[in-house]
Amino acid sequence: MDTRDTRIRERILQKAEELIDRIEFIERHFSDAMLDDRILRKALYKEFQEAVEVVTDICALSRRMLRSSAEDDYTNIDYLVDAKVLKPETGRDMKSANGLRNRLVHEYDGINDHTAYAAMQRLMPSMQKFIGEVLAWVDSDGIIS
Repeated sequence: MDTRDTRIRERILQKAEELIDRIEFIERHFSDAMLDDRILRKALYKEFQEAVEVVTDICALSRRMLRSSAEDDYTNIDYLVDAKVLKPETGRDMKSANGLRNRLVHEYDGINDHTAYAAMQRLMPSMQKFIGEVLAWVDSDGIIS
């Protein structure tokens, strides 16, 4: 692995640690109580937004490690699925997470808290799978067989 790849790999590992920390925070505080507690709800929405931003950063870095220029978030995810870094289901869920992140950030047509809660609950296990798939790939020196 050359110096460039080593730097990118180290950055991916740092980002993975950050993502694990955010997922653990969300899982520790995620409950039905968030639906009635505005402060808790906003805190979890913010952590989720930032977790998804880390996911998209990891996707862009991984694409660079594959000697491809990063593009938009959805295209980067599709690229990693095509390169077999991510499983198709994980890619689909990361695209859904990015869509939820966009709705939370921009509050398109308001936020339905029950819908956001259900989506976050469904997507959190996929974010864990994302970490596992990316780390398995990085541990293989980023070489796709």
